[in-house]
Amino acid sequence: MTNTFSLLPSTLLLFTILTCKSASLNNLPVNLPTNITFQFKLSAIPKELNGESISFLLQFYKCDKPTANDCYIPILENSYDLGKIKSNAASLKINQTLPKDWTHLAIKVQGIDIVHGKFSPGHNPFWYSPSDIATLGAIVTKEFRFVSQENRIPNRIQEEIAKKFAPILVFHKDKKHLPSNIEKYAEHFVSKEYPLPEKDLRRKSKGQTTWNYVEFPEQTYKENPTHLYAHVRYAETSVSGTQKEALPGFRDDANYWYEVGNGDMVVSYWIWYDWNEGPTKFGNIHQGDLESYAILISKEGKPKRILLTGHNHILLDTDFRNLNSIKNHPILYVAKGNMGADGGNPTSAYGSYTVKLNAGNFLFNYISDPWDVFPSFDPKESVLILPSDLSEKDLTAVTIGPGTTIQKSQSQTVIPKEKMETPATGVEINPFPTQIVDARSMIKQRIEKIVIWEEPGWVNQKAVMDPDGHHKVDKSVASFFQFQGRLGKHPRTVLKTSELKQFGESPENAPFKTNIEQHFTFERPRFERNHTDREGNYGPKFLGSDATPQK
Repeated sequence: MTNTFSLLPSTLLLFTILTCKSASLNNLPVNLPTNITFQFKLSAIPKELNGESISFLLQFYKCDKPTANDCYIPILENSYDLGKIKSNAASLKINQTLPKDWTHLAIKVQGIDIVHGKFSPGHNPFWYSPSDIATLGAIVTKEFRFVSQENRIPNRIQEEIAKKFAPILVFHKDKKHLPSNIEKYAEHFVSKEYPLPEKDLRRKSKGQTTWNYVEFPEQTYKENPTHLYAHVRYAETSVSGTQKEALPGFRDDANYWYEVGNGDMVVSYWIWYDWNEGPTKFGNIHQGDLESYAILISKEGKPKRILLTGHNHILLDTDFRNLNSIKNHPILYVAKGNMGADGGNPTSAYGSYTVKLNAGNFLFNYISDPWDVFPSFDPKESVLILPSDLSEKDLTAVTIGPGTTIQKSQSQTVIPKEKMETPATGVEINPFPTQIVDARSMIKQRIEKIVIWEEPGWVNQKAVMDPDGHHKVDKSVASFFQFQGRLGKHPRTVLKTSELKQFGESPENAPFKTNIEQHFTFERPRFERNHTDREGNYGPKFLGSDATPQK
């Protein structure tokens, strides 16, 4: 996860893109009752909770503006004991007087920590707005039903899908830090704590003052093969804290649940780099880097959309036909930086273009002038890291570009004209010059291993619903999968003005990324979108058709 470059100390990006859907105090529903009878129910209670004391916490907030200092201090808080769990179902009926001028109500099940990350009761806390209560009336029934957070897709199928869509990665030939692996740090997963920045929203929403990190040794590894980390799940996934009524900052990364839906699946990938040296020689330097992309596929295994990430943004979300691929393997480009910098490792579906990043203000833009410089697909200038199942023969004639003179296929979503321009010239994307490249000499190395991500709460435990019947994980990655925190020795951003360098934050371990748009374990390619920075964007450089993917 590469942070957007800045010479200023980083301000918290945590959840700020969420919009608070609070009701205006001047527009409270006229039929809002003053007293409520709540009927709480627990169902499908896991056996692990037998004998545990459970309670329900009700918290009312007065929060028109989420940035207000007192927004996250409840104006009324009551706890109601359910008692000790004796079976797989329980209920409690209580009466509650509503305070004046409240905007948010959170109802949380307490006492279930031993199953946190293994069984989800749904959104916890569950949020209501005044409009919700006005609609429901004076009697409100709320059921919390526990579901296993196990992935119902067998490991064999996950492995097949992850292998099928593994990337072809393109780098400048002099790129210093190539993708490696995190297993080599297996003996160094010792969790440490650091104080959260004062502006961190978790200090308000959860009363959390510290967070975790691990520090890895700085050394050169003689053998440092490339591994790819992948997770395949059904596309219909929910994360607690993402209700439209919820206050920002209450997202619970360990409380999620899957639904089969229409059978579509998402395969998410993480690419690990030992270092991020930033888009300019002034920074953003930090140990460790996790870059991510995800592909939406149909239940038949056909690629539909791709989503690429970097710099705390979704850089691109587009039709899979709008990029080049070989036998379903997307060709992806990794940027170098400007002014001799090795780069922040963001990934793009296109080469031979640049994006100028925002360093924080006009002065720092002038001094540092950070860029993402994406390589071209050129045997003289670039090298490749290949999936293991591609041969040299597959690279004898690689099509780069749309491979067709058709502007767009009839079935393809039309991209707005303002998004159909290259950042450098303003020329419409199509027609785009298609090149045929013999790329056999570009092979640098291969992806030696694909590691399937296991659900953190189930690592090395006996399954309840998983079709494989187990959750066995190699000890070299078990700590990695379970760790919540930052991966690397730089847990906080530090500006060293004497050196004119910024040391940025090491990345959040997937799937525990805290920024809503960085939580790619649960993000899904959905619709046309791309990120525009100081100058340029990561949007489509051509519109493909069914003829564009190379079989």
